[in-house]
Amino acid sequence: MKPKGIRVGSRGAHHGGPMPLSHFARRTAALTAALGLALACRADDPVPIKVDTGEINGAQYAIANPPGEWNHRLLLLAHGYRPDGSPLVADLHPERASIKEALDGGWLVATSSYRRNGMIIGDAIADLDALKDYISKQYGVPERIVLEGESLGGLVVTLMAERDETAYSGAIAFDPTMYAKEPNGLVGISLLPRMPLLFVATFREALQPMRYQTALVARPPPVVPPVLFVIQREGHDNINQPEHIEVFNAMNAWLDHGPDALPRPKDQAQYYDATVAPDPGPSTSVIHADSHALDTRVAEVDAVYGNVLLEAQAKDFEDAGIPLMTFFTFEAGGKAYHTLYGRTYSDVKKGEWVAFADADGRTVLSRYLGDGAATAKLTPGKALTLAAVNPGVEPSH
Repeated sequence: MKPKGIRVGSRGAHHGGPMPLSHFARRTAALTAALGLALACRADDPVPIKVDTGEINGAQYAIANPPGEWNHRLLLLAHGYRPDGSPLVADLHPERASIKEALDGGWLVATSSYRRNGMIIGDAIADLDALKDYISKQYGVPERIVLEGESLGGLVVTLMAERDETAYSGAIAFDPTMYAKEPNGLVGISLLPRMPLLFVATFREALQPMRYQTALVARPPPVVPPVLFVIQREGHDNINQPEHIEVFNAMNAWLDHGPDALPRPKDQAQYYDATVAPDPGPSTSVIHADSHALDTRVAEVDAVYGNVLLEAQAKDFEDAGIPLMTFFTFEAGGKAYHTLYGRTYSDVKKGEWVAFADADGRTVLSRYLGDGAATAKLTPGKALTLAAVNPGVEPSH
């Protein structure tokens, strides 16, 4: 089932002048409700998304096509750092609410694996340019191209935004690693973006984009002063789907109507707070009668790192008698895995198992600095039972 009544870009823009903050607040509430519906009903979606794949100069690509008519707009995604030796994967997830929102609005959505992993900046820019050129040749020249990058990909799209001549319209950088250096790299930050550049940073990641935005440099036209939105949440790139949607719509409002269309900070705050509370929708977990275990399923597997996303929500763990910072076990492939229900990856040592709530309210299951999916042979749709260890024991803080 597709969420109704929500569109991005030209189909969802406010055409009556600058978009007021109250409009964004109402829109965000609607988007959050739609996200819960999308997560609850994604398996019933009757319209499969066509994803074209291939390779350009050694870089894998994936291009998701809209279910209806293309609006001649392109969302181009730049991924973050991946260790040498990781598979080259153009991982695109059309079922995610933010990607689905763009596709339903008529956008093409595309990404590249880049030609190699590691600290790649210059070649990443070249591979994204090559993918844009391929799309222009095979699908038609886009009328608008928005770049989105996460972590190292945020730096990549920032550098692309600083170029003098560009076919791109705007760039969104999520928790960018602004001062990462590529060995023997020839590309450096100028602090002078030539297109709308929107930084989005979680609470402890805001310093670097803040310094970029407030740098004491002259920014006369054609330089476009950058803007920073802040997410009041900890964790690198810990940004949920409603927040991605809000930021994407804000960028399109900027492109349609100028910077006055952007939402304004409240109560004399320096930066706009784009935080949206997660709403994962109705729980699909089954709590055991003794309240010491729950049944859930694997929703998604990270093809690069092997982390697993479970359908289970924080309330499910509470109802199953698995409080924060206590242990549970799950069985897979005839083996039992001892797992901490914690706050983040680094709550455990390398090779140990940890689970924690993500920004969207579901649960990440990970073997820290290891491939958990491969270790336990976990695949999307697999059923798991999570059982409390020593139920009733006080959590360790």
